[in-house]
Amino acid sequence: MKIRMGDLVFEAEIRWVEDLKPVLAYPEEIGKNFPAYYMFRDVYKEKGDKEKIAEHGVRYDITYIPPAKIGKELIKTYGHYHPKANSVSYPEVYEVLEGKAIYLLQRDIEVSRVVAVFAEKGDKVIIPPDYGHVTINPEDKPLKMANWVSRNFKSIYEPYTERRGACYYYTTDGWLKNEKYEQIPELEIAKCDFEEILGLSKDEEMYSLVDDLKKLDFLNNPDKYAEKLEKTLRVD
Repeated sequence: MKIRMGDLVFEAEIRWVEDLKPVLAYPEEIGKNFPAYYMFRDVYKEKGDKEKIAEHGVRYDITYIPPAKIGKELIKTYGHYHPKANSVSYPEVYEVLEGKAIYLLQRDIEVSRVVAVFAEKGDKVIIPPDYGHVTINPEDKPLKMANWVSRNFKSIYEPYTERRGACYYYTTDGWLKNEKYEQIPELEIAKCDFEEILGLSKDEEMYSLVDDLKKLDFLNNPDKYAEKLEKTLRVD
């Protein structure tokens, strides 16, 4: 699978459903292997953009998740945590470009809080420091999303592998608790107040920040912004 950004074409890295087997609610229901989602990492519209993005130590990615179910579970990403930048871990920010998404966040390896953010086209969702996260496509339509992230680290997948995914699965019957976790907090449904941090409205695409990359300073220096980033998750 390929995507076009401006006049440039990028090819996908594929995550296959067999790759997700360690984190699925119903791994025995996989059947025939198929592409679970497509990742386009470090993409840009112009070569000049590439240089600016790299100079600021960030990366712009696009992920495409076709609709699918494995057993009763809706298709999702593998899930990962980020390493520490200094006292807290690196954050990340997502935007839904097409379709709908559920971002399932759990704070710390010990899981002191669990938050689900339901997002639609134009919504931006900030993953605050110290949260692991999974993205779910809950619809029968494709989900296309973008993210900005620091390019200074590699994701940590082991906590999800060791406990067979996040502490909740999203299924056709609703939320299902993962029995591999000893204690699971009650699930909070939240919205993300991204406007102040990003300086963008719902109608403005995140890629436009390529012209003002200082607004993404929080991705590389989360210590200075940790409290504000945590407060972007608003529970009504």
